[in-house]
Amino acid sequence: MMDKKPIDPAKELSPDGRSSIQGGIAHHAEDPLPEREPYGPPGIRGLIANPFVLMCAACSTLGGLTFGYDQGVVSVILVMDQFLERFPEVNSGFWKGLMTAMIELGAFLGAMNQGWIADKISRRYSIIVAVCIFTVGSVLQTAAVDYAMLTVARLIGGVGIGMLSMVAPLYISEISPPECRGTLLVMEELFIVLGIVIAYWITYGTRYMSGEWAWRLPFLLQLIPGFILSAGVIVLPFSPRWLVAKGRVQEALQSLSKLRQLPPSDKRVRQELLDIKAEVRFHQELNAEKHPNLQGGGIKNAILLDLACWADCFKKGCWRRTHIGVMMMFFQQVSSKMPQKIIPESN
Repeated sequence: MMDKKPIDPAKELSPDGRSSIQGGIAHHAEDPLPEREPYGPPGIRGLIANPFVLMCAACSTLGGLTFGYDQGVVSVILVMDQFLERFPEVNSGFWKGLMTAMIELGAFLGAMNQGWIADKISRRYSIIVAVCIFTVGSVLQTAAVDYAMLTVARLIGGVGIGMLSMVAPLYISEISPPECRGTLLVMEELFIVLGIVIAYWITYGTRYMSGEWAWRLPFLLQLIPGFILSAGVIVLPFSPRWLVAKGRVQEALQSLSKLRQLPPSDKRVRQELLDIKAEVRFHQELNAEKHPNLQGGGIKNAILLDLACWADCFKKGCWRRTHIGVMMMFFQQVSSKMPQKIIPESN
C-alpha cells in the first residue's frame, strides 16, 4: 500500500484562488461577486431605454388611478343636488361618513388579503381578480337605487381598489430594473393624484347635467381604467421573483429576459436571476425558521402564514420601521384626502 503524501496544513490557496487545504480538510473560497453591471442609465433616462417595463408599470398602476378617481368623484358627488334627491340619508353627517368610509374599509380588507392571494396565484392573476371585484362594485354603484345598495357597492369596489393598490407596487418592484425601481414606484402615487384631478374635471362637467346621470356617469366612467387593465394583463409577464419562489427557474429566466429586452445568456440577466434566487431562498429559510408549523401548501397555511408575517412587523426589531411606514401613510391621507371631502361640503 502506497504511503499518502503528507498534507501541509498551511497550504496557500491554489493558483485559481478557489480552493485551499487546511488540516486535511478541503476549503473552497468563492470569489466575491463582481460589481453588478447596470442595465442602463438611472431614472427617467433608464425608462426611455426600456419602454416595455414602463408600459408594464403604467398598466399595473391603473389601480392607483382608480383609487384616486374614486376619492375625487365622491368629494364632489356628495354635494350634488341630483345625488341628494336620490339618497336623502346622505344629508345626515353619520350616514354620509359611513358611505364615504366604505371604500376605505373595503380597501383595508382587500390589501390585507392580497398578500397571500398574490403569493398563491401570482401577481398577474391577482390583478385580474382585483379588477373583477372592482368592476362588480363599480357596476353596483352606477346602478344603485337606494342607500344600502350604494354602501355595499362601495365596500365591494373598495376591496378591489385595495387589492390593486397593494399588488401594483409589489409587482412594479419585482419587474423593474434596479436603476429605475424608485422612479417606477413613484408612478403609483402619481397615478393616484392624476385620478383625483381627472375626477374633479369630470364631475365639474357632469354636475350641471339634469337627472341622475350627473352622478351615475362619473361612477360608470371608472370602469374604463379597469377594462384597460384587464386587457393589459395579457401582455404583463409573470414576476420573475414569484416564478423563482415557485421553483420555476427557467420560466423566471425567460420572463427576466423579456423584461430586460436582452437574451437569456446576457451576464446581467444571469446575475440578477442569481440575486433573486438568493433572496427568495433567504426569505423561505427565514420563514421556515420563524414559523415551522405553517410551512407547506394549502390555502389555510397560506392565510395563517400571511397573518403571522403581519404580526412579525410589530415585534421587536421591526416595529420602529413599521410605525414609520404607518404614520407616513396616515399623515399623507389626513393632510391630502380629508380636505377633499370637507371643503366641498362647506361650499
